[in-house]
Amino acid sequence: MRFIIANGFGILSTLCFIISFQVKSNKGLYIIQCIANVFYGTQFYLLRAYGGLFNMGMQIFRNLLLCKIDDWKWLQWKGMAPVLCLPSLVYMIFTWNGLLDLLPFIAMVAGTFGYWTNNAKILRLSELVCIAPAWMIYDFVSKAYGGVLNELVILGSVVFSIIRFGWKGLDDPSFKK
Repeated sequence: MRFIIANGFGILSTLCFIISFQVKSNKGLYIIQCIANVFYGTQFYLLRAYGGLFNMGMQIFRNLLLCKIDDWKWLQWKGMAPVLCLPSLVYMIFTWNGLLDLLPFIAMVAGTFGYWTNNAKILRLSELVCIAPAWMIYDFVSKAYGGVLNELVILGSVVFSIIRFGWKGLDDPSFKK
């Protein structure tokens, strides 16, 4: 029963991620993805996939900070993205169980650097080539099938947003709001 409930949370996360990439504002994307990551993290908790859970928490924290990047000038420091990746590195080192532990870390690092650019193209490209594939493999091995669905939908949603707005359209300043 726990397995079914856990994957139900993965499906709720999927619905949020579908919406997030169709919002024409990076700030809106960050907020909606925070909600999605709560569902995704709950799925990992129920499946006892604690590396995924920890990194979901870090992604929520990162996205909340990104919402304030224009207001809090200290967040614009070039070293902020690496600093935000350090807790994930420390967690991975101290809880190491094997190569699978690298995947949430890779997704967190790629996401943090990709999102921290506040560039809609780089954000979507990092999602396509690194973040979603890393999470998809981790989800599959962790039996987080709602998460696998989530990553497949994210890939489709990112491609759809590129088609919808156009590659050059992603340069529109309204994405940076």
